[in-house]
Amino acid sequence: MFTGIIQSIGTLAGQETKGGDVRLYIHTGQLDLADVALGDSIATNGVCLTVVELTGDGFRADVSRETLSLTTLHNLKPGSPVNLEMALTLFPSRRSPGEWTCGWRGEGGGPPGGCPIHPF
Repeated sequence: MFTGIIQSIGTLAGQETKGGDVRLYIHTGQLDLADVALGDSIATNGVCLTVVELTGDGFRADVSRETLSLTTLHNLKPGSPVNLEMALTLFPSRRSPGEWTCGWRGEGGGPPGGCPIHPF
């Protein structure tokens, strides 16, 4: 879950093509990654990316060809600036997983009785 408020400007440090997908290497600049773990989410130019590797000065994330085709991430070149935002901290020791989904798409509009929230 994100607020939409940019916390830092990073830089695309590199990219590696993997089939039709891409692994991005993002230098995070002033963004503090001390409490980030593998699997956490970092919004990069508004796109929720999952951290697959922490590098000390940034992170790597895999981006699917579908995400590339539907976002502006395909326009990035090494050296391009990127807007960064960490997922919200909802509990003192754990960041939000990035995206929460409740209910389902369709005519019903969601589960009867609303959406229970369970701690993770």
